[in-house]
Formats: sequence, C-alpha cells, structure tokens
Amino acid sequence: MDKDNGNKDTASKSTSSSDEWGDKLAELIAWFEGNPNLPEKIEPIVMLRFLKCMAFDVKRTKSLVELNYSMRNKHPHLFMDRNMEDEMTAKGLKVSDLLILPGITPQGTKLLFFRMADLDPHTRNSVEETKIFFMMSDARFTIPDVERGAGNVEDYVLDEADIAKGDVHIVDIEGYTLRHLAYAMHVINCPSYLDRLISMMSPFLREEVRNMIKYHTGGLESLYEEVPRDMLPDEYGGKAGSIAELKARAVQSIKDKTAYLSDERYWKVASQSKSRWSWF
Repeated sequence: MDKDNGNKDTASKSTSSSDEWGDKLAELIAWFEGNPNLPEKIEPIVMLRFLKCMAFDVKRTKSLVELNYSMRNKHPHLFMDRNMEDEMTAKGLKVSDLLILPGITPQGTKLLFFRMADLDPHTRNSVEETKIFFMMSDARFTIPDVERGAGNVEDYVLDEADIAKGDVHIVDIEGYTLRHLAYAMHVINCPSYLDRLISMMSPFLREEVRNMIKYHTGGLESLYEEVPRDMLPDEYGGKAGSIAELKARAVQSIKDKTAYLSDERYWKVASQSKSRWSWF
C-alpha cells in the first residue's frame, strides 16, 4: 500500500474502509515500535486517533506523532510526571470542574466542559489545570468516544466511527473577573462588560481564532442552538447528570488508568538525538 496518498481528496480518505485504515494502522504501529525517537509502546486506539485526525494520511500522521511525543518529553512536568496523589494535583481537581461529557454530538464531536469551583483568583494554577486536562484526555483517548453500553471490554472491536471528529469546549465564566479571563470555544454566563472587552481584543486576534470563539451573553438558549441540550450537565438544562456525578466519573477515569498514565513505556523517549523535532 502506498504510504503517500496525499493526492486523494480528504473526503475519500476520511471515509476509508476498515480494511484500508486497518492496514494503515498496522503499518503505523510497526513504525512506532521500531522508531528510536518514540516511546516503546502505544495503544492501537490512540494511534487510530492520530490517523483519523490526519484524515488517514500516513505521512502526515507520522509527523504529528513524532511532534506529539517530542513535545511531551520536552515538557515532562506537564505531560509525564503525573501522580493522582500529588498535593497540587488534588488541589487543582478541587478548585476546578473539568468534565468530558458522555456521548458525541450529531456532528461527531465530543463536548468538554470547564468552570471554576473556587472563584478566588489566588487558587488558580494554570500549569496544574493543564496537567490535569492532559491526564484526563490521555485516559479518555484509550476508550471509544461512542458509548456502546455494558459489555466485555475485551470483546470490543476497534472502529474508527467510535472516535470523535473533534472536541467542542464549553467554559462557564460566571464569577470571572479580568484576572480570570481566558479563551474557549463556547463561553457562557458572560458578564455584561464582555461585549466591550471583546471589541477591544478583536484587533489582536487572528480571524480564524475569532471565528472559533462563540460568546453567549444572553443566557443558554443560544448555546442550545449549537450543541445538544440533553448532553449538558443537569445544572445547565441537560440530562447528562449532575456536575458532582460527572466530576466523580472524570476523576475515576484517571484513577482507573493510573498504571497506564505512569508507565514510561508509553510516554518516555530514550533518546531524541536524531529527532527532527529537537528544536522544540
């Protein structure tokens, strides 16, 4: 099979048959395991996520994978030195509600939700929150995004259709001050001054970035037009469960994957001396 099939249109690649992407996946895993610039192991579903992200283009997938692990090894305090029992991690989990909501939207995307549980600006630790986000994401990436109900995990057959096409971020900034404000995909419960603030910031943002951010200043009805209401937490008019229930589930997902998240064979590169990404 030709690795460099970049001349095919994206649509045809994104609808690859299971035989086609299966061959590509096997090729990529073999390449990964024999590459000295990459860790020792990778879960097949994780590699499939990389492949789908790159529209099933093997060459581009290889570049993305090498960049990903090079970045991780350059910044181990964010991506590798992970311990659920760490005091700062525990504090970060306490002051923020970071949730991966169940199911996927009709558009094939996953919903991620964030809000502050403690409004004191002094409790914010962006480094720790970033670390927790990637712990939660890495745990999530090892399981399908489409929930198939009860069953034996060992009987699951890998299917690219069970993997989301992308993520939509929803951030509740109720209680935020200018000292808190950041960016997101959908920003809800916006304060009255935000319209003026957005106007001031717009000239400094690239157009593609401005178009990605949607601010909901008039309640949640406009958000419901963008994402399925039932997929939101109960507190936001949805049926996904309460914030407490969803957070407990999210924390448990990390705990369940503790061995995986701390296993250096999945993350650590022995040597990057030959890596073309060494300048990062």
